[in-house]
Amino acid sequence: MGLVTGLLCLLVSTCLYADLIDEPDEPGAVAAACVDGIAETALDSELGSVGFMKNIAEHPESLRAIAKRLLATAVESDAFKIAPACGDACAPQARIVYKVEPTVFLPEGEQQALCLKLESDTAREPLRFARREFPSLAKLNDWIMEFSQGRGEDGKALYEQCGGNCSPRYSFHIEQADGKLSISADVLCGLARDKKSDQYLVSTAVRWQCANGN
Repeated sequence: MGLVTGLLCLLVSTCLYADLIDEPDEPGAVAAACVDGIAETALDSELGSVGFMKNIAEHPESLRAIAKRLLATAVESDAFKIAPACGDACAPQARIVYKVEPTVFLPEGEQQALCLKLESDTAREPLRFARREFPSLAKLNDWIMEFSQGRGEDGKALYEQCGGNCSPRYSFHIEQADGKLSISADVLCGLARDKKSDQYLVSTAVRWQCANGN
């Protein structure tokens, strides 16, 4: 092989080899990568009474008073306000997960057939209520109370689907943007609560999701 021919072969093979190698990304590209993930921080949980007189008076032990206090604390918490380190390409999204459910249920032998069926059905696929937006926490709390009592458009729709003496268990998802609060709800309708107990469990948590912003 002549000198010129050898050099040409060397150049061609070098170029072909270079084409097979990916160029390294810019130094910042690795740091900007977004890894999707969800982190949840439990905040508070308390028992509250659904007793009529206590809730009318907003007694400190009433469900209404406890819900109001726990939600206010959650909205102002650092866990809700301060985003985790997700990566430059991420769009971190925060929501408060607010749950309300009875603590004591009737024995299975005393449950209506409708409630047993709904328990199974809505455990797989909850009743879903689309997002509503409110200018303040007070207005959002008013909607929750109306909804849970079967009043308003959403409340009436809930009780049409959750009939008999079946008891709803609520999971509310609350987000904040542009100074407003929005809420959506998933409801498990099923086993009837034992009305000898007026206690409901109220809990709050903050859930952050690191979602790819692209």
